[in-house]
Amino acid sequence: MKKEHILGVLFFGGLWGICEAVPGNALYSAKVPYASVPLTIIGFAVLTIARVYFPQKGTATLIAVCAMLFKFLNVPFFACHLLGILLMGLCYDLFFSVFKIKSRSLSAVAAVYLNYALFALMITYVFRYEYWAQAGFAEVLRHVGISGSMAALGCAIIVPASLRLGEQLKANCLRPFNLKRQLVPSGVLALTIGLWVFSLTAFIF
Repeated sequence: MKKEHILGVLFFGGLWGICEAVPGNALYSAKVPYASVPLTIIGFAVLTIARVYFPQKGTATLIAVCAMLFKFLNVPFFACHLLGILLMGLCYDLFFSVFKIKSRSLSAVAAVYLNYALFALMITYVFRYEYWAQAGFAEVLRHVGISGSMAALGCAIIVPASLRLGEQLKANCLRPFNLKRQLVPSGVLALTIGLWVFSLTAFIF
């Protein structure tokens, strides 16, 4: 893996991770209904912009792993939240890098529904998280049908918009992760280091 790719994964993973750790944790702490919906939309937006620069297979999963690590270092441990992030990256990779459906909106909708379905089934029947296990299949249907549908609708809109934004950013700055260049890559590197220093500092103290 090239240094440019590594920096990109760390940058987008940290960006997604801080969204999960700060506003995401606030939403879950306040017990806001359907808190996963805006976080899913943010995650898909970050992954879509990242894909403009790094279309390689598996990149979304690597970014998800970094986002998981960032969240793990900054908020109380909730395995279900980390599982949701990982599944999001895997499902995104599946529909955008493997199947390569022409319609970005359709790919987003399919990836979101699969993400929500896998999460609900695994947390209920594999890991048997108490709340989900007690609620049973009715909760699985509610999660996929209501939260999944809202997230799918949001991602169907935000993914094409994020793609256009990413293409505009790339057109204005072709290689912001190339460390051999100066101003913009230096800023990206500094921001990436800052994100992960913040994460490690929060974890230690």
